[in-house]
Amino acid sequence: MLMDATERGSTMERLVTHKTRNHPTATSTEEDISMKKIIENDNDGNYIEIIIDHTNERLKVLDYTVQNWNKVLSYLDEAAAINRSGKIIFFIRRPADFALSNFGYVQEGVIPAFFRGEDALCYSRFIKPERSCSLNYEQEEELLKKIQEEIYTDSVKKFLNRYTACKIRNEHIDDLVELYRNTFSSYPSPLFDTEYVHDVIQTHVTFYGVFDGEILVSAASVEVDQLNRNAEITDCATLPEYRGKGLLSNLIKLLEKEMRDQKIGVLYSLARAGSYGMNAALYRLGYEYKGRFINNCHICGSYEDMNLWAKI
Repeated sequence: MLMDATERGSTMERLVTHKTRNHPTATSTEEDISMKKIIENDNDGNYIEIIIDHTNERLKVLDYTVQNWNKVLSYLDEAAAINRSGKIIFFIRRPADFALSNFGYVQEGVIPAFFRGEDALCYSRFIKPERSCSLNYEQEEELLKKIQEEIYTDSVKKFLNRYTACKIRNEHIDDLVELYRNTFSSYPSPLFDTEYVHDVIQTHVTFYGVFDGEILVSAASVEVDQLNRNAEITDCATLPEYRGKGLLSNLIKLLEKEMRDQKIGVLYSLARAGSYGMNAALYRLGYEYKGRFINNCHICGSYEDMNLWAKI
């Protein structure tokens, strides 16, 4: 837990602390606080909003105003150490990239038009050296090369008449959670928790699903950042026996239409770097490869590299 400013000796002072509701993890019967949102500022005009993500052992910067980079980045190092975070993730605007490069951060990707039309440079600092070492980098590069050698066609398979696609509503939440439980043994966010899913649907996440009769067999979501006018396609899952039928591609098309109607500037997605199906689907839908986040999140029992794809 991040200590108070007086206890940790930091020159930044906490403005507000937000803790997420307790969420059960995929593999534990005990409840713990999986994420904390913390806002800090000081009298020098430094402001930083961060998420401490215990499930994925990482710290992510959500918003920032920096007058003194040395002070702010030292604070992030300290916060990561206290919370045993192996990785710090910082999306920044271009004029600030020199500062992060000088403090041990490496650029892992770029998301065009992320900040209301301005590019986000995706930097990471690996607090634990082993976290920076990908065990499957060469195989992931070969898979990506194979996908990018395909002839690009912006088309998807049509649904068979037995399938229907619709927006997930409150009456579908139990089915949605069951789908994720049947697809993943562990997941980076609390999608096995019906109350969590209900909460995010009411605020900033839209889910679409494909039904085979009454059975939910595939789902995907879009998480919207209204302030910066970007959105992330995420939480993609299909039951094994329904894969290869173009269900997710159709869902992503529906999510894209909804985002166009909201005039969102850029869509991006993180796909497991070792997954042919998801990376190929994004490529075929016109997304461009924009980088790879090493050991980024904990899925199905281990840390995995994630490929970044973006579409304007």
